[in-house]
Amino acid sequence: MRSITLCLLLLSAQLLKGSAFTDSLFQSIKKNSADSQANQLIRIATKIQNKDYSHCVVICQRIDSLGIALKKPGIQAEGFLLKGLTSYFAGEYDQTLNCFLKATQLFELAQDPSGRARVLNEMGIFYLKQKNDSLAIQSLRESFELASVAKNQGVMATSLNNQGIFFQDAGKHLEAIQFFKQAQEIYKEIGDTIGISYTMDYQSVSMAHLDKLKEAKELQQGAYALRIRLKDSNAAAISLINLAEFEMQDHNITACRNYLSQCIEMSTQIKYKDLQAACYKLMSETYRDEKNYAEAYKYQIKYTELNEEIFNEKRSKQINELQTKYETEKRLRQIDQLKQDNERKEQKNRNLLFLLGGSIVAVTLLGLAYHNHVKRKKQMEMDAAIIREKEAGNKAIIEAEEKERIRIARDLHDGVAQTMTAAKMQLEYFNDSNQELFQSSDNLKTIFSLITDAANEVRSVSHSMIPNALLKSGLVAAVRDLVQRTDNARLKMNLIIHGLNERMHENIESVSFRVLQELMNNIMKHAQATEVTIQLIREGAEFTIMIEDNGKGFDVQKIKKEGGIGLKNIESRVAYLNGRIDYDSQPGRGTTVTVDIPLES
Repeated sequence: MRSITLCLLLLSAQLLKGSAFTDSLFQSIKKNSADSQANQLIRIATKIQNKDYSHCVVICQRIDSLGIALKKPGIQAEGFLLKGLTSYFAGEYDQTLNCFLKATQLFELAQDPSGRARVLNEMGIFYLKQKNDSLAIQSLRESFELASVAKNQGVMATSLNNQGIFFQDAGKHLEAIQFFKQAQEIYKEIGDTIGISYTMDYQSVSMAHLDKLKEAKELQQGAYALRIRLKDSNAAAISLINLAEFEMQDHNITACRNYLSQCIEMSTQIKYKDLQAACYKLMSETYRDEKNYAEAYKYQIKYTELNEEIFNEKRSKQINELQTKYETEKRLRQIDQLKQDNERKEQKNRNLLFLLGGSIVAVTLLGLAYHNHVKRKKQMEMDAAIIREKEAGNKAIIEAEEKERIRIARDLHDGVAQTMTAAKMQLEYFNDSNQELFQSSDNLKTIFSLITDAANEVRSVSHSMIPNALLKSGLVAAVRDLVQRTDNARLKMNLIIHGLNERMHENIESVSFRVLQELMNNIMKHAQATEVTIQLIREGAEFTIMIEDNGKGFDVQKIKKEGGIGLKNIESRVAYLNGRIDYDSQPGRGTTVTVDIPLES
């Protein structure tokens, strides 16, 4: 027990000290037995799985090694399960799934159905987040069956709870409530008060969706009481804002504000700024609905200022991460410089050797031949490295551009748009207070109109940079939205979709939409077309985009030779997806552009 305590102290003291942390940790537990080392490392990895990706991965690898040495696949499985969880928090989704599948195989080899049930539960949540409903519910049901065989009530209850969340997300609230109730009964049997509070919380949300507000309030108040008793302030604060929303839905504005005030006080104490900002926003909406624009404006300002503070904190964290990357790159450049110095010294030594061996012609010729062979091999390796570096650079540029688009779009929506909304609300308040003056002043009317137009324009720009449909529903929904926005009397739009029943990887969807967006911009700027047909086709492991217009066409070779920025953008994005693009056009007969993208890569 003392050894475990020392390890946890070491964890808190050295979490941010690079590889020295894991080296010191492994050294501190080295004197213990292999079984004891594995158990201690599993406890530590569990604590940092959602906080420190790099250290957790190293610890999981050591757990795997200990499991192999002990010939205990169950220990290996624990390592892969934890590695899968930390990979998920780090956004490494391919590695997440691979680790979960490996953990399942190892738990099966260890004849541990409870372990397999735990992994399948996590896989169900993973698939649910990835919008793969069929695999999500299949995994959760298998998890429940295995946990039932193993008589592991905790995993059984968790699986039932997660199935309830699945049906809740699908809008099937009656089915969801049944699962939550079953989970609650099991949690009661095993005395898991935290589990009980969450099932009550989830049930209340579904009850509210069914307009059973009395039952929803009672359940949420029960969850709040349990969380206060357990001193779980974060969960208690969430219960308060849920209760506020229920009261607002029930038109009990006074009770709603009461809960919001308590939530603001609690979230301020525990420094839960995102929840505090949400409370300010909801409070502003309650006053705006009553046309009390002065109070609405006050809370809107609080929301805007806190939102800006949260944004600045996140930006500061990003700056620190960039500084770390800069320092790493600086060290790499220093290493490269040392390598170049060594290469120059080696070249000097070779020259001396050639001079000393000049009298032996045959040996010199053989040496030169060998040297040329090595040089050619190195040159080929350097050429291959340059190509890889360029590909990596293009990939990084495209990914950075997508992230920057998302950031700018959110800045516009949460920053400029919110400020304009606040200004508009202030004018509305002034109008209510001074209607005669407002109606008689053309300047005030013009200012109000300009602010409204500007707010609409900011939202339009934000949508064009990263459409909500693309984020929420995927490529097909985003393209449909694009077609509906573009279709008009001058330009008829046709859309054909085949084989796209499921969503593709988010990178493929995002980059494909940018390619399609750029092609449409070119058509509207240059083609003078009256009709455009877009086809999205998925056949097996290949995805095809085909866009045809009846415009004036162009000379393909001439345009490629000129190499405009728009064309380069399209080709670099297609190359990023390992795809190929083909232009079929001639002056006077329209244009067909085909983009083929391999889904497996």
